[in-house]
Amino acid sequence: MRKTTGNHIWIAAVLFVTVATVTFFCGCEPENDEPSPPPEPPPTPTATGYAIAIGLNSVDPAHYGGWSGELSGCEPDARDMQTIAQSQGLNVEMLLTAQATCDAVLSKLDDLAKQLKSGDLLVVSYSGHGGQAPDLNGDETDGLDETWCLYDGQILDDELYGAWMKFQPGVRILAFSDSCHSGTVLRMKKVDMESPTPVRVRELDEMWKLLRVPPKLDRMKMLSLPEMREAVRLRPYLRDRVGSLPPATPEPNETTTTQPVGDEAERVFLSRSIPPGILIKTYEQNRTFYDEKGKAAPREDSNQVKASVMLISGCEDSQASADIGFNGLFTWMLKKVWNNGAFSGNHRQFHEDIRNRVQGENAGQSPAFFLVGEKNEVFIEQCPYTVN
Repeated sequence: MRKTTGNHIWIAAVLFVTVATVTFFCGCEPENDEPSPPPEPPPTPTATGYAIAIGLNSVDPAHYGGWSGELSGCEPDARDMQTIAQSQGLNVEMLLTAQATCDAVLSKLDDLAKQLKSGDLLVVSYSGHGGQAPDLNGDETDGLDETWCLYDGQILDDELYGAWMKFQPGVRILAFSDSCHSGTVLRMKKVDMESPTPVRVRELDEMWKLLRVPPKLDRMKMLSLPEMREAVRLRPYLRDRVGSLPPATPEPNETTTTQPVGDEAERVFLSRSIPPGILIKTYEQNRTFYDEKGKAAPREDSNQVKASVMLISGCEDSQASADIGFNGLFTWMLKKVWNNGAFSGNHRQFHEDIRNRVQGENAGQSPAFFLVGEKNEVFIEQCPYTVN
C-alpha cells in the first residue's frame, strides 16, 4: 500500500511539472508564425492654402491730391482671383477699394506670417494703380521705390519685402500684380519728387499722356467682346462710361455697325499708373508720412527672405498694364490660361502662356516673372494653386 501510494504521488508530481512547463513556453510564443506588422507612421501634416485678393477701382482723393484714379476692371479682377482661389480650396479674404488700406493689407500679411507654417501656400493678388515714392534707404538705382497705390496711401516695395521677411522657411508665396509704374516708364528721378519744377512736371505729364491710353491695344475689338457687353449690362458705372455698345453678332438682315471710340471709351481703356504730377503732389502733401515709411522699411534683400516668393506682374518695369473695363488685360488672360482649372503646367509655363496671350492683344505689354527669397524648384514646378 505504501509503495503504491508513493508511486501515485511521484506520477502526479511529474505530470504537474510537465503541464506547467508547457504552459510557460506556450505563453511565450506568438499565436501564429506571421511577423508582427510595423507600427504605422505618424500622419503627414496637411498644408493649408490662403489667398488675399486686392482690387481698387479708385483711391481716396484726400490723400492723392484731389485725384480719385478711377478704373473699371480692378474690383472684377479681385472677384475673379477670389473665385479661382476658392475653387482650389484656399481660404480667401478680399479687399475692395475703400477696404484696401495700407494698414489692412500689411496687418493681414503680418497675421498670416505668424500663422503659416512650412509647406503652406499664400496667394496674393493686387489690381490697381502703381506709383513711386523717394527711396530713403539707398537700395534703388533711380532713387525711387515702386509702390502699390492703396486707398489711403501707397505701400512701398520695401514694405512688401519686409512683409515677406516675416514668413517662415518653407512657406510658398505666389504674388500677382496687375499694375504699372509710370515713373519708371518715364525715367523719373528722386529729384523730380523732392524738388520739382513746374516745367519738369508739365514735361512729365505730357509724356504720360502718351501712355494714358495703351496705344497698341485694339480698343474696338475690346468693345465688341461678349465679356464687355456682359460687364456693361451688369455694372452701371461701366455702362455710363462706354455708352451703348454694338452687338457682337448682328441680327438677321442687319449690318454690323461700328462705334467710334470717343472720350467715354477712353475712360475705360487706361494704363494702371498715376500721372507724374499727381505722384509729385501726393508726396509733397504727405512728405512726413512717406519719409517715415521709407526710413523704417528694410532694404530690398532677397537673401533676407526665407520663404519662397514668386511674383508674376502685369508688365515689365518699362511698360504699362492696361485696364480694359471688365478686367485688367493681364488678369483676363490669366483667367483664359487657367481655363477653369484645366491648366496643368507649372508656374513658368503659366507665366509664359499668359505673356503670349497678353502680347497678342497688346504688343506693348509683357508680363514679367521674378523669384524672391529661398529658391524652391519643387514649388516652381508645381501647378499654380497647388496646396498639397
